[in-house]
Amino acid sequence: MALSFQKAADAPFEVMWRIEQTAHAYPWSESLLRSCLTAPYWGELASDEEPVGFYLFQQVLDEVTLMNICVDPAQQGKGFGREILTRALEQAREAGAVQCFLEVRASNLAALTLYQKMGFAEDGRRKGYYPTADGREDAVLMSRALT
Repeated sequence: MALSFQKAADAPFEVMWRIEQTAHAYPWSESLLRSCLTAPYWGELASDEEPVGFYLFQQVLDEVTLMNICVDPAQQGKGFGREILTRALEQAREAGAVQCFLEVRASNLAALTLYQKMGFAEDGRRKGYYPTADGREDAVLMSRALT
């Protein structure tokens, strides 16, 4: 069964909030997540028989930044991340974007592997950007053309 998608701004906030809280050791705050549901931000909630994840972009002219992509931990390892990212990049192209940027924790090997398989390349790093239990870790900056 293919995923169905609903505009994030129209999706139940509590569902997205629950996924965000359970998927990350350092989740976004409620106010930050809410703020990314209005322009210039946009995205979608993905569902199978139940919600499985979401993505959020910030768009400025013909560039998008993938602000967040999140898959419910109970649904990880089933290919939903790839399906959601594929849909996100298609939607970004349809919105007129020609370049996509993102950043990811250096320790998030599953995400790094997915992004590389989807054509993203490392552009640089932000040293000590993300908090960890025992200090800080780098953010890996990545991008890819959408044309």
